[in-house]
Amino acid sequence: MSTRAASFRLSVACGALMSWTCFGHAAEPPVLKDQGSFFINGEVVKTQNPGGEAPGGRVVVNQMYVEYAVPKRQLAGSVPIIMVHGSGHTGKTYDTTPDGREGWKQHFLRKGYTVYVIDHAGRARSGWYPEAINQAQTKGDASLIPKGGVIQFTYERAWGVFRFGPKPDEWWADSKFPQKHVDQYMAQLVPNTEVTLHQSPQPTVAALVALLDKIGPAMVMVHSQSGTYGTQTALARPALVKALISVEGRSGCNLTPEQTQVMARLAWLNVAGDHAWNGEGECRKAVDQVVKAGGKANFLATYEKGVRGNTHMMMMDTNNLQVADWILDWIGEATRPAQKKKG
Repeated sequence: MSTRAASFRLSVACGALMSWTCFGHAAEPPVLKDQGSFFINGEVVKTQNPGGEAPGGRVVVNQMYVEYAVPKRQLAGSVPIIMVHGSGHTGKTYDTTPDGREGWKQHFLRKGYTVYVIDHAGRARSGWYPEAINQAQTKGDASLIPKGGVIQFTYERAWGVFRFGPKPDEWWADSKFPQKHVDQYMAQLVPNTEVTLHQSPQPTVAALVALLDKIGPAMVMVHSQSGTYGTQTALARPALVKALISVEGRSGCNLTPEQTQVMARLAWLNVAGDHAWNGEGECRKAVDQVVKAGGKANFLATYEKGVRGNTHMMMMDTNNLQVADWILDWIGEATRPAQKKKG
């Protein structure tokens, strides 16, 4: 058996048999007051081709899966945080790390925040819509398949995009990703099946807006692909988004002057890792624009904290909780009510 295969199987066994103690956790799991899940923003449509021999009928599409957890000891004055993953991923992004350590979901719960974790509409537990692909097979017309197909990350593409190292299977010397468990990480990646949905309006954004309308004021944390989802959600509900935390979400930094004025109404943090993230210049510029408009916006680069080697997947890096605490410190400062001046 190869070393990589042995590592992968060991990770699976530990996760299944004794997830909290297998990797030497020092703390007990967060104590919860409540937890559960639901779907939001689904739409009933009629499909002519559900697949196989089944006749046409009604199905639900565009729904977004939401899981939530409420800590027993909630931080006074806090609002919930909604955690949104990026391309090729699911809500697993914020859960237990590939090597079995505490993820950002558990850490924020431990700090007293109610946490909502979603799967993009059209992906993973949210489900996807097979009509177009079934019709392509039935009619023998490949042009009916969504343009670009259903994309899944390979090791080779992930290596460069997520900045694990200079080339596939070669790590940066200071990389903080849990290298021995990369196979366990790759196992969590899924195809971007949301391409099967009707994309106007963007279904995940519409569902995030509906979620805010349901739960009230909250913070929104986005990652990578969902950078633009976070910005669009904030622009749609600036009174409900108390803070937007964008973890290397380059797509959310292209703001018009009008959008900049809206973003100045909420607190906004952009977080970047090491090894030359390609969105840093664009997002630093956007932060500066929002600050000039009178808003609370900051840029947090982990290497400027004296820590080198953080990857695009910093919520899984070996110092993931250190990064989370930097974000939590910022939240404490940025969302603290302004004190009235005396006299």
